[in-house]
Amino acid sequence: MLTIYEQIQIAVDFAEAALNRDVTAGEAAAAAGMSLRSFHRYFVALTGYRFGQYVRRRRLSKALDSIEQFDESVLEIAVAAGYGSHEAFTRAFKKEYGEAPLRFRRSGMTAARTDRLNLTGEVIMGVVTTTLPEMTVVAFDGFRPEPELAAFRSMKAWLDKHPGIAASSRSFGYNIDRHGERGHEPENEGYRLIVTVPEGFTQAESDVAIVTERSGAFVVTAIEGSFTDDPSGSWITEGWRRLRVMVEQQGLRVHPANRWFEEALDPSLPDRMRFDLYLEIEPPE
Repeated sequence: MLTIYEQIQIAVDFAEAALNRDVTAGEAAAAAGMSLRSFHRYFVALTGYRFGQYVRRRRLSKALDSIEQFDESVLEIAVAAGYGSHEAFTRAFKKEYGEAPLRFRRSGMTAARTDRLNLTGEVIMGVVTTTLPEMTVVAFDGFRPEPELAAFRSMKAWLDKHPGIAASSRSFGYNIDRHGERGHEPENEGYRLIVTVPEGFTQAESDVAIVTERSGAFVVTAIEGSFTDDPSGSWITEGWRRLRVMVEQQGLRVHPANRWFEEALDPSLPDRMRFDLYLEIEPPE
């Protein structure tokens, strides 16, 4: 089972190997084992780029290296960068860097590149180390007897009224006590779902509270299972155990705030549940 970071990294690596041709989001999504809808959503969320935008910028960055460092013709560079003609490449290059390729080369100019993305680093014991950025979120709380279901219903009703946010948001969940404070025991009274909203989203546009989750370093692992097949939820317990073992063996330290999240993702089968589990650690030195 792969985390969402590993899946998107597979798509990035697929695209990088195909920069000399027209590579589609559908091909990259298939390589990552994702639906096209989920792929578009999470590629933007994790990289900050639309897939086509990333491919275009990486092609032009590689072309920029050739223009600055080698004596190849513009046509040779265009073909190597996956463009079908000198003209198409020149238009794209000028739009990105403000000058046509030959003028750029002769002027001795330079420009910033878009570097190849690395979302996962070293994966140890099925665990990825990553940083969650500061997030603006709206929160939905649910309480017993079915806290997760109550929170989910509130979230869904709100997202149905905000379809633009639903198409691009991420959602994370965690336990809370009866006072709405973050909890760490399985038998807590409630559950909170938080949904990311775009920068600039204001209270006037929302009928729920808008809060900020600070950034932090996390270890992440993936789990998938079913309470029908395993009513005890041992597949969830095993995921958390794996995170804590990895933290201990790698000499990392759990952050004193002890923040954790579950991020719901599309499962491989309709009757299953899939999550990425996040445990906050102190930033590695």
